[in-house]
Amino acid sequence: MYGSVFASIYDVITAPLCRLRRRVTRMARIEPGVHAIDIATGTGAQARSFAKAGASVVGIDLSARMLNIARRKARTSAIRFVEADATMLPEPHASFDVACISFALHEMPETVRARVISEIARVTRPGGTIVIVDFMRPRNRVWRFAVEHLIALVERDSYREFLRSDLRGLLARSDISMVEECSALLGIARLVVGRSASVTAP
Repeated sequence: MYGSVFASIYDVITAPLCRLRRRVTRMARIEPGVHAIDIATGTGAQARSFAKAGASVVGIDLSARMLNIARRKARTSAIRFVEADATMLPEPHASFDVACISFALHEMPETVRARVISEIARVTRPGGTIVIVDFMRPRNRVWRFAVEHLIALVERDSYREFLRSDLRGLLARSDISMVEECSALLGIARLVVGRSASVTAP
């Protein structure tokens, strides 16, 4: 469904995220000369935001249809889109200054999520920036109840597990230190900035 049906309406659904894309670009400190990778890029909105700020970008996604839309929208040679599995990124070790993944980790079982984070750490240079954007539990109990039940209608079971999971611990196990965290979208989402401490040898 993700590759065939969802792709055609993806941009409509994610339109409210435009400001968030720019915020992520600022938090990632994207500037001319930066080499970035956007994992689970979808139709490439975050990749385009990075490229607009001067970065050269690789956008990774499993869906060929999503990537076809992304390529049509890009209109720049600064972005290279690649169909690939995030658990086996086809990129060299320590090849990116910035790595980003948005609203994808919550869709993954815990074991897959750990493999993806490990791959992100592998392809990010030591001292590089890792930005994660995903759901969080709102602090207000009433708002939390409403949001979680509404989102759960369209998300997989891993969504609820992700909300309870220890993201900081998951990052630490891949030698990524969390350096900044803030909420977004009325407390529904959070932006996490991490720093890659080391590179796993091939």
